Amino acid sequence: MKPKSALLLFLALSLLVLPGCIAFPPLIQVEHKEHANQPGGNPELMRRLDSIDQRLDQLERKAETK
Repeated sequence: MKPKSALLLFLALSLLVLPGCIAFPPLIQVEHKEHANQPGGNPELMRRLDSIDQRLDQLERKAETK
């Protein structure tokens, strides 16, 4: 019974100490747009990246207002 209670105590403490947040921001690749700007780059890729940038800006503005 002791190992089981120790495990439950450990789990309870870990819930308090580790709330589930990520300690570092997600990694975002920013090199793609630079490569697409080079001669011979893909214009479709540029349009897609621009739309992603616009959506990201919208999400950031929504997060700031809340």
